[in-house]
Order: sequence, then C-alpha cells, then structure tokens
Amino acid sequence: MPWAMLLANQTTGSDLLVSGQDKQALFEMLCHKNSIRRRLGGRQIDIPTVYRRKVKLMTEDRFMQLLEPILVEKFGAVDWPTGFTPRLLLAVRLHKDAIAEIQENHGIADPRTQNPDMLQIIERLAPKECRH
Repeated sequence: MPWAMLLANQTTGSDLLVSGQDKQALFEMLCHKNSIRRRLGGRQIDIPTVYRRKVKLMTEDRFMQLLEPILVEKFGAVDWPTGFTPRLLLAVRLHKDAIAEIQENHGIADPRTQNPDMLQIIERLAPKECRH
C-alpha cells in the first residue's frame, strides 16, 4: 500500500488537535477493519476518504472541547438583551471572540467548515430568563 505511509504521516492544520499517534491509531484501525471485511468477503473501506473524514471529525470535536468552556464563560458574563435580533448578534460576537481567543492562546484556527447553529448555542448557554 504506497498510500499507507502518506496517510499515516500526513500533516495538516489539525496537527495541534489530533496527534500523529491518534492518526496512526485511526489508520491502523481502518486497515484492521478492511482486513476483516476482506476475510468475510465484504466491501472494502475507501481508507483515504474515511481517514480524512474521521481526522476532520476528530479535529472538530477537539476544537469544540476547547471552545465550550470559553463559550460558557463568555455567555455567562454578559447582560443579555431581550429582543431576538440583539441576542443573536451578541451571541455571534461572543462566539467570534471565543474563536479568536483560541487562535490567540493556542494558535489553533477554527477547523469547522459550516457556521454553527447560533440559536442552539443560545438555547444551551444563555441564561434561561433571556430565552423567551
């Protein structure tokens, strides 16, 4: 497998969140699954595609683990307005501030490709009296 070493040693922006050991373990697990599928006569996993997707998901999950406590702190430290639009704008600003804080303190950029569901974040983190 000439691509095996390329995948196992691939360097990306996720290196600060997902270690080389994590990537190696993932690659070995995918190869093991493929060997089982091969023995059972099942369809093989597209290892490069699945590997990239799983590394991306691991990276995003670990980023969210860094982001969550900062969001909790920031959302709990402000006076929330009562209107929908001001609350949404405040949440977006606080979220951007939290991402900037991670970038500044850890050198890690937001790996997510989709915008977060701000209404869900407000529902989860804003004080209950401000959610009506």
